[in-house]
Amino acid sequence: MTATARNPLTEEELEIRTVINETVDSVRLDILCAFKQLPSTTTSTNLATHADVSRQAVSQHLGTLHDRGFVNRDNKGAELTAGGLLFVEAINDCLQNASVEGLSYLTRSVHPLVLLEELSKQAYRLSELQTAASNLPSQSTIRRILSGFVDHGWITDDSGTYRITPTGNNALSAYRELVAVVEQLIKKAPWLQRLPIEAATFPLSTLTSAELVVSNPRSPASVLSTCLKLYDRNISQFRCLCSVYNPVLFQAYRGLFELGVDSEAILDWPTAMKAADNSATRYSVQNERYSNYQSFVLEESHTLGIGIYDDRRVAIGAYNESGTGNHIAMIVSSNDRLVEWGIDLYESYRADATPATEVDLSRL
Repeated sequence: MTATARNPLTEEELEIRTVINETVDSVRLDILCAFKQLPSTTTSTNLATHADVSRQAVSQHLGTLHDRGFVNRDNKGAELTAGGLLFVEAINDCLQNASVEGLSYLTRSVHPLVLLEELSKQAYRLSELQTAASNLPSQSTIRRILSGFVDHGWITDDSGTYRITPTGNNALSAYRELVAVVEQLIKKAPWLQRLPIEAATFPLSTLTSAELVVSNPRSPASVLSTCLKLYDRNISQFRCLCSVYNPVLFQAYRGLFELGVDSEAILDWPTAMKAADNSATRYSVQNERYSNYQSFVLEESHTLGIGIYDDRRVAIGAYNESGTGNHIAMIVSSNDRLVEWGIDLYESYRADATPATEVDLSRL
Protein backbone atom coordinates (compact mmCIF):
# COMPACT_ATOMS: atom_id res chain seq x y z
CA MET A 1 0.00 0.00 0.00
CA THR A 2 2.98 2.32 -0.46
CA ALA A 3 2.40 3.05 -4.14
CA THR A 4 4.41 5.91 -5.60
CA ALA A 5 4.38 7.77 -8.91
CA ARG A 6 6.85 10.13 -10.52
CA ASN A 7 5.37 13.49 -11.39
CA PRO A 8 6.63 14.31 -14.94
CA LEU A 9 5.99 18.02 -14.35
CA THR A 10 8.44 18.32 -11.46
CA GLU A 11 10.34 14.99 -11.59
CA GLU A 12 9.23 14.50 -7.96
CA GLU A 13 8.51 10.98 -6.69
CA LEU A 14 5.18 11.20 -4.87
CA GLU A 15 3.67 8.78 -2.39
CA ILE A 16 0.04 8.31 -3.44
CA ARG A 17 -1.16 7.89 0.15
CA THR A 18 0.33 11.26 1.09
CA VAL A 19 -1.21 13.01 -1.93
CA ILE A 20 -4.63 11.68 -0.90
CA ASN A 21 -4.21 12.48 2.79
CA GLU A 22 -2.97 16.03 2.34
CA THR A 23 -5.94 16.74 0.05
CA VAL A 24 -8.72 15.12 2.05
CA ASP A 25 -7.40 16.26 5.40
CA SER A 26 -7.05 19.96 4.49
CA VAL A 27 -8.84 22.88 2.88
CA ARG A 28 -7.29 21.78 -0.42
CA LEU A 29 -10.37 19.72 -1.24
CA ASP A 30 -12.61 22.71 -0.46
CA ILE A 31 -10.55 24.81 -2.88
CA LEU A 32 -10.79 22.17 -5.61
CA CYS A 33 -14.55 21.89 -5.09
CA ALA A 34 -14.88 25.70 -5.18
CA PHE A 35 -13.61 25.70 -8.76
CA LYS A 36 -16.73 23.81 -9.82
CA GLN A 37 -18.96 26.58 -8.42
CA LEU A 38 -17.06 29.43 -10.12
CA PRO A 39 -16.35 30.58 -13.68
CA SER A 40 -13.83 28.43 -15.57
CA THR A 41 -11.06 30.95 -14.84
CA THR A 42 -11.28 32.53 -11.42
CA THR A 43 -9.26 34.51 -8.89
CA SER A 44 -7.70 33.64 -5.55
CA THR A 45 -10.13 36.05 -3.91
CA ASN A 46 -13.15 34.19 -5.29
CA LEU A 47 -11.68 30.85 -4.26
CA ALA A 48 -10.93 32.14 -0.76
CA THR A 49 -14.51 33.38 -0.41
CA HIS A 50 -16.09 30.13 -1.57
CA ALA A 51 -13.73 27.90 0.42
CA ASP A 52 -13.90 30.20 3.46
CA VAL A 53 -10.12 30.40 3.86
CA SER A 54 -7.50 33.14 3.57
CA ARG A 55 -6.05 34.23 0.24
CA GLN A 56 -2.63 33.22 1.57
CA ALA A 57 -3.84 29.66 2.18
CA VAL A 58 -5.39 29.55 -1.31
CA SER A 59 -2.14 30.73 -2.87
CA GLN A 60 -0.12 28.06 -1.08
CA HIS A 61 -2.46 25.27 -2.08
CA LEU A 62 -2.71 26.50 -5.68
CA GLY A 63 1.07 26.27 -5.95
CA THR A 64 1.04 22.57 -5.07
CA LEU A 65 -2.04 21.85 -7.19
CA HIS A 66 -0.39 23.57 -10.15
CA ASP A 67 2.81 21.54 -9.74
CA ARG A 68 0.75 18.35 -9.88
CA GLY A 69 -1.22 19.38 -12.96
CA PHE A 70 -4.57 19.76 -11.19
CA VAL A 71 -4.74 23.53 -11.70
CA ASN A 72 -3.47 25.90 -14.39
CA ARG A 73 -2.49 29.45 -13.43
CA ASP A 74 -1.59 32.62 -15.32
CA ASN A 75 -1.98 36.36 -14.85
CA LYS A 76 -5.71 36.06 -15.61
CA GLY A 77 -6.36 33.68 -12.73
CA ALA A 78 -6.58 29.94 -12.09
CA GLU A 79 -8.64 27.15 -13.61
CA LEU A 80 -9.26 23.51 -12.89
CA THR A 81 -7.65 21.12 -15.37
CA ALA A 82 -9.10 17.88 -16.64
CA GLY A 83 -6.80 16.14 -14.17
CA GLY A 84 -8.07 18.31 -11.33
CA LEU A 85 -11.68 17.60 -12.21
CA LEU A 86 -11.03 13.86 -12.34
CA PHE A 87 -9.15 14.06 -9.02
CA VAL A 88 -12.16 15.66 -7.30
CA GLU A 89 -14.54 13.14 -8.86
CA ALA A 90 -12.35 10.22 -7.80
CA ILE A 91 -12.19 11.47 -4.20
CA ASN A 92 -15.95 11.99 -4.12
CA ASP A 93 -16.46 8.44 -5.45
CA CYS A 94 -14.24 7.10 -2.66
CA LEU A 95 -16.14 9.13 -0.08
CA GLN A 96 -19.29 7.18 -0.96
CA ASN A 97 -17.76 4.31 1.03
CA ALA A 98 -15.57 6.18 3.52
CA SER A 99 -16.17 9.49 5.29
CA VAL A 100 -13.69 12.34 5.06
CA GLU A 101 -12.67 11.54 8.63
CA GLY A 102 -12.37 7.84 7.82
CA LEU A 103 -10.29 8.36 4.67
CA SER A 104 -8.09 10.82 6.52
CA TYR A 105 -7.61 8.32 9.35
CA LEU A 106 -6.81 5.49 6.95
CA THR A 107 -4.17 7.49 5.05
CA ARG A 108 -2.57 9.35 7.97
CA SER A 109 0.32 6.88 7.97
CA VAL A 110 1.13 3.57 6.32
CA HIS A 111 0.28 1.54 9.45
CA PRO A 112 -3.55 1.75 9.28
CA LEU A 113 -3.42 0.64 5.66
CA VAL A 114 -1.20 -2.33 6.43
CA LEU A 115 -3.43 -3.40 9.32
CA LEU A 116 -6.68 -3.10 7.40
CA GLU A 117 -5.14 -5.02 4.49
CA GLU A 118 -4.17 -7.83 6.86
CA LEU A 119 -7.61 -7.92 8.45
CA SER A 120 -9.19 -8.16 4.98
CA LYS A 121 -7.46 -11.56 4.64
CA GLN A 122 -8.50 -13.16 7.95
CA ALA A 123 -9.41 -12.48 11.58
CA TYR A 124 -6.58 -11.80 14.04
CA ARG A 125 -5.93 -11.47 17.71
CA LEU A 126 -3.84 -8.52 18.80
CA SER A 127 -0.75 -10.62 19.54
CA GLU A 128 -0.95 -12.21 16.08
CA LEU A 129 -1.09 -8.93 14.22
CA GLN A 130 2.40 -7.91 15.23
CA THR A 131 3.87 -10.89 13.40
CA ALA A 132 1.46 -10.86 10.47
CA ALA A 133 3.17 -8.02 8.63
CA SER A 134 6.57 -6.38 8.73
CA ASN A 135 7.35 -2.84 9.94
CA LEU A 136 4.31 -2.60 12.19
CA PRO A 137 4.42 -0.27 15.21
CA SER A 138 4.22 -1.19 18.89
CA GLN A 139 1.31 -3.16 20.35
CA SER A 140 -0.07 -0.03 22.02
CA THR A 141 -0.11 1.79 18.66
CA ILE A 142 -1.75 -1.16 16.95
CA ARG A 143 -4.38 -1.24 19.69
CA ARG A 144 -5.04 2.47 19.16
CA ILE A 145 -5.40 2.02 15.39
CA LEU A 146 -7.78 -0.91 15.89
CA SER A 147 -9.87 1.21 18.23
CA GLY A 148 -10.17 3.78 15.46
CA PHE A 149 -11.25 1.09 13.03
CA VAL A 150 -13.98 0.00 15.47
CA ASP A 151 -15.16 3.63 15.77
CA HIS A 152 -15.48 3.84 11.98
CA GLY A 153 -17.35 0.53 11.82
CA TRP A 154 -14.61 -1.12 9.78
CA ILE A 155 -13.86 -3.99 12.17
CA THR A 156 -15.50 -5.75 15.10
CA ASP A 157 -13.82 -6.77 18.36
CA ASP A 158 -15.12 -10.18 19.40
CA SER A 159 -13.46 -10.90 22.74
CA GLY A 160 -10.08 -9.80 21.41
CA THR A 161 -10.48 -11.25 17.91
CA TYR A 162 -10.67 -8.57 15.25
CA ARG A 163 -12.65 -9.10 12.05
CA ILE A 164 -13.18 -6.75 9.14
CA THR A 165 -16.78 -5.75 8.42
CA PRO A 166 -18.46 -5.29 5.03
CA THR A 167 -18.15 -1.54 5.65
CA GLY A 168 -14.43 -1.96 6.21
CA ASN A 169 -14.03 -4.03 3.05
CA ASN A 170 -15.93 -1.40 1.06
CA ALA A 171 -13.76 1.40 2.43
CA LEU A 172 -10.57 -0.52 1.62
CA SER A 173 -11.77 -1.39 -1.88
CA ALA A 174 -12.72 2.25 -2.53
CA TYR A 175 -9.29 3.34 -1.34
CA ARG A 176 -7.54 0.88 -3.65
CA GLU A 177 -9.52 2.26 -6.59
CA LEU A 178 -8.63 5.81 -5.58
CA VAL A 179 -4.92 4.92 -5.42
CA ALA A 180 -5.05 3.48 -8.94
CA VAL A 181 -6.77 6.62 -10.24
CA VAL A 182 -4.45 9.10 -8.52
CA GLU A 183 -1.41 7.19 -9.76
CA GLN A 184 -2.58 7.66 -13.36
CA LEU A 185 -3.51 11.31 -12.80
CA ILE A 186 0.04 11.97 -11.65
CA LYS A 187 1.78 9.90 -14.33
CA LYS A 188 -0.30 11.40 -17.15
CA ALA A 189 -0.33 14.97 -15.69
CA PRO A 190 1.31 16.68 -18.73
CA TRP A 191 -1.51 15.42 -20.95
CA LEU A 192 -4.34 15.96 -18.48
CA GLN A 193 -3.32 19.56 -17.75
CA ARG A 194 -3.73 20.36 -21.46
CA LEU A 195 -6.76 18.23 -22.31
CA PRO A 196 -9.96 20.32 -22.65
CA ILE A 197 -11.88 19.75 -19.44
CA GLU A 198 -15.08 18.89 -21.30
CA ALA A 199 -13.25 15.98 -22.93
CA ALA A 200 -12.44 14.29 -19.59
CA THR A 201 -15.11 11.62 -20.01
CA PHE A 202 -13.00 8.48 -20.44
CA PRO A 203 -12.72 5.63 -17.91
CA LEU A 204 -9.61 6.42 -15.87
CA SER A 205 -8.63 2.76 -15.66
CA THR A 206 -7.91 2.84 -19.39
CA LEU A 207 -4.96 5.19 -18.90
CA THR A 208 -2.89 2.47 -17.26
CA SER A 209 -1.75 0.97 -20.55
CA ALA A 210 -1.63 4.26 -22.49
CA GLU A 211 1.77 5.51 -23.64
CA LEU A 212 2.55 9.15 -22.76
CA VAL A 213 4.72 11.21 -25.12
CA VAL A 214 5.62 14.81 -24.29
CA SER A 215 7.49 17.36 -26.37
CA ASN A 216 9.57 19.92 -24.49
CA PRO A 217 12.70 22.00 -25.07
CA ARG A 218 14.84 18.90 -24.51
CA SER A 219 12.88 16.75 -27.00
CA PRO A 220 10.93 19.13 -29.25
CA ALA A 221 10.23 16.54 -31.94
CA SER A 222 9.23 13.60 -29.73
CA VAL A 223 5.51 13.84 -30.46
CA LEU A 224 6.03 14.37 -34.20
CA SER A 225 8.37 11.39 -34.26
CA THR A 226 5.75 9.23 -32.55
CA CYS A 227 3.06 10.37 -34.99
CA LEU A 228 5.27 9.42 -37.92
CA LYS A 229 5.93 6.00 -36.37
CA LEU A 230 2.16 5.49 -36.18
CA TYR A 231 2.09 5.76 -39.98
CA ASP A 232 0.77 2.37 -41.05
CA ARG A 233 0.20 1.54 -44.71
CA ASN A 234 -1.75 -1.57 -43.71
CA ILE A 235 -4.70 0.21 -42.13
CA SER A 236 -7.97 0.51 -44.04
CA GLN A 237 -9.33 3.68 -42.40
CA PHE A 238 -7.73 6.82 -40.97
CA ARG A 239 -9.46 9.74 -39.26
CA CYS A 240 -7.92 12.78 -37.64
CA LEU A 241 -8.64 16.11 -35.99
CA CYS A 242 -5.77 18.50 -36.64
CA SER A 243 -5.29 21.78 -34.76
CA VAL A 244 -1.61 22.42 -35.48
CA TYR A 245 -0.15 22.98 -38.94
CA ASN A 246 2.90 20.79 -39.52
CA PRO A 247 3.87 20.27 -43.18
CA VAL A 248 5.94 17.15 -42.39
CA LEU A 249 2.97 15.45 -40.74
CA PHE A 250 0.65 16.58 -43.55
CA GLN A 251 2.90 14.92 -46.09
CA ALA A 252 2.84 11.69 -44.10
CA TYR A 253 -0.97 11.79 -44.08
CA ARG A 254 -0.91 12.43 -47.82
CA GLY A 255 0.97 9.17 -48.26
CA LEU A 256 -1.98 7.32 -46.72
CA PHE A 257 -4.39 8.99 -49.13
CA GLU A 258 -2.24 8.00 -52.11
CA LEU A 259 -2.21 4.39 -50.91
CA GLY A 260 -6.00 4.41 -51.12
CA VAL A 261 -6.66 4.39 -47.37
CA ASP A 262 -10.20 5.59 -46.63
CA SER A 263 -9.46 8.89 -44.85
CA GLU A 264 -11.02 12.02 -43.46
CA ALA A 265 -9.70 14.99 -41.55
CA ILE A 266 -11.14 17.82 -39.47
CA LEU A 267 -9.01 20.98 -39.47
CA ASP A 268 -9.58 23.84 -37.09
CA TRP A 269 -9.81 27.29 -38.71
CA PRO A 270 -6.19 28.51 -38.23
CA THR A 271 -4.81 25.18 -39.48
CA ALA A 272 -7.13 25.19 -42.50
CA MET A 273 -6.00 28.73 -43.40
CA LYS A 274 -2.32 27.77 -43.28
CA ALA A 275 -2.91 24.56 -45.22
CA ALA A 276 -4.82 26.38 -47.97
CA ASP A 277 -2.09 29.01 -48.24
CA ASN A 278 0.58 26.40 -49.09
CA SER A 279 0.38 24.65 -52.44
CA ALA A 280 1.99 21.55 -50.93
CA THR A 281 -0.78 21.12 -48.37
CA ARG A 282 -3.75 22.72 -50.11
CA TYR A 283 -5.03 19.23 -50.92
CA SER A 284 -6.10 18.89 -47.26
CA VAL A 285 -8.94 21.41 -47.73
CA GLN A 286 -9.72 20.44 -51.31
CA ASN A 287 -11.32 17.04 -51.81
CA GLU A 288 -11.14 16.80 -55.62
CA ARG A 289 -7.73 15.14 -55.85
CA TYR A 290 -8.42 12.08 -53.69
CA SER A 291 -11.73 10.23 -53.98
CA ASN A 292 -10.94 8.35 -50.77
CA TYR A 293 -10.42 11.53 -48.73
CA GLN A 294 -12.94 13.93 -47.21
CA SER A 295 -12.10 17.04 -45.18
CA PHE A 296 -14.03 19.20 -42.73
CA VAL A 297 -13.38 22.57 -41.15
CA LEU A 298 -14.12 23.71 -37.61
CA GLU A 299 -14.77 27.43 -37.72
CA GLU A 300 -12.83 28.04 -34.52
CA SER A 301 -9.38 27.41 -33.14
CA HIS A 302 -8.74 24.39 -30.98
CA THR A 303 -6.09 22.79 -28.78
CA LEU A 304 -6.63 19.11 -29.51
CA GLY A 305 -5.42 16.56 -32.00
CA ILE A 306 -6.93 13.12 -32.63
CA GLY A 307 -5.67 10.29 -34.78
CA ILE A 308 -7.74 7.11 -35.21
CA TYR A 309 -6.17 4.14 -36.96
CA ASP A 310 -8.96 1.78 -38.02
CA ASP A 311 -10.84 1.08 -34.78
CA ARG A 312 -7.76 -0.40 -33.14
CA ARG A 313 -5.57 2.48 -32.02
CA VAL A 314 -6.01 6.09 -31.00
CA ALA A 315 -3.59 8.98 -30.45
CA ILE A 316 -4.84 12.06 -28.60
CA GLY A 317 -2.62 15.13 -28.46
CA ALA A 318 -3.29 18.24 -26.38
CA TYR A 319 -1.55 21.58 -26.85
CA ASN A 320 -0.75 24.60 -24.69
CA GLU A 321 -2.23 27.27 -26.93
CA SER A 322 -4.47 27.46 -29.96
CA GLY A 323 -2.52 27.08 -33.17
CA THR A 324 0.97 26.93 -31.66
CA GLY A 325 1.34 23.34 -30.56
CA ASN A 326 4.09 24.26 -28.08
CA HIS A 327 4.93 21.45 -25.68
CA ILE A 328 2.43 18.91 -26.93
CA ALA A 329 1.47 16.01 -24.69
CA MET A 330 -0.03 12.92 -26.34
CA ILE A 331 -1.25 9.51 -25.30
CA VAL A 332 -1.33 6.50 -27.60
CA SER A 333 -3.47 3.49 -26.79
CA SER A 334 -5.01 0.34 -28.21
CA ASN A 335 -7.29 -0.14 -25.22
CA ASP A 336 -10.76 -0.83 -26.64
CA ARG A 337 -12.56 1.50 -24.24
CA LEU A 338 -10.11 4.34 -24.77
CA VAL A 339 -10.29 3.88 -28.53
CA GLU A 340 -14.09 4.01 -28.29
CA TRP A 341 -13.83 7.23 -26.27
CA GLY A 342 -11.48 8.71 -28.88
CA ILE A 343 -13.88 7.83 -31.68
CA ASP A 344 -16.84 9.34 -29.81
CA LEU A 345 -14.80 12.49 -29.16
CA TYR A 346 -13.86 12.71 -32.83
CA GLU A 347 -17.48 12.26 -33.92
CA SER A 348 -18.58 15.07 -31.57
CA TYR A 349 -16.23 17.47 -33.40
CA ARG A 350 -17.23 16.10 -36.77
CA ALA A 351 -20.87 16.91 -35.97
CA ASP A 352 -19.89 20.58 -35.45
CA ALA A 353 -17.62 20.79 -38.50
CA THR A 354 -18.51 21.90 -42.01
CA PRO A 355 -17.48 19.90 -45.09
CA ALA A 356 -14.58 21.76 -46.70
CA THR A 357 -16.48 21.79 -50.00
CA GLU A 358 -19.08 24.03 -48.36
CA VAL A 359 -16.55 26.45 -46.86
CA ASP A 360 -15.80 29.70 -48.67
CA LEU A 361 -12.17 28.98 -49.48
CA SER A 362 -11.65 32.59 -50.50
CA ARG A 363 -11.73 33.36 -46.79
CA LEU A 364 -8.94 30.86 -46.18
